[in-house]
Amino acid sequence: MEHQSDKRLLREQLQQRRRQLLAELRVQQSAELCAVATTYIQHLRQRARKRPFTVFSYLAYRDEPDTLPLLEDCWKHGDRVLVPRIQREQQGIFELYEIGGIDDVEPGMYGIPEPKEHTPHYPVERWHEIDLVIVPGLGYDRLGGRIGYGGGYYDRFMAQLVVSGDTAPLLAAPAFDVQLLPHIPMEPHDFRIHLLFTPSGVVITHE
Repeated sequence: MEHQSDKRLLREQLQQRRRQLLAELRVQQSAELCAVATTYIQHLRQRARKRPFTVFSYLAYRDEPDTLPLLEDCWKHGDRVLVPRIQREQQGIFELYEIGGIDDVEPGMYGIPEPKEHTPHYPVERWHEIDLVIVPGLGYDRLGGRIGYGGGYYDRFMAQLVVSGDTAPLLAAPAFDVQLLPHIPMEPHDFRIHLLFTPSGVVITHE
């Protein structure tokens, strides 16, 4: 219980730190980290040597780092872009859908942006084709530690992702400077991030 209380307190502190970012600084750092991400993804795209390069990303909500500039660059290069839609019938589960532009997005559950009804569903059987996952979160460390929002959506997604294929995609997270901590407490079942896209550059994490 003490460990859970510590994580709850850390979440509250990180949410406050992100909320206190000036709007101008949030926009600036989002643009900077997306520029860092697009440059790095270009290297991944060339290395993969297959088409289409497939990216699964969250859609930014409220004060999260904005992913739209990154997704627009993906569409420009002909990448397949997948985004989540929360399943109302199943608690803590989302499914993946392919979108071809921001016009394919609308406010969904809790006001979180999600793909419109007409967008094609991307089945679990094809999740092994995903090259890069852009993960949201509240805080990160340089060993790939991550603390999320506590809903477990991405933990369940990662469990399914591992089952769906032999090879796992790279996991990356856009992070404002205030989201980087010296240490994130991790549990055995928690997954780690491979890459952090920050305003000052890419952090390749090491366990």
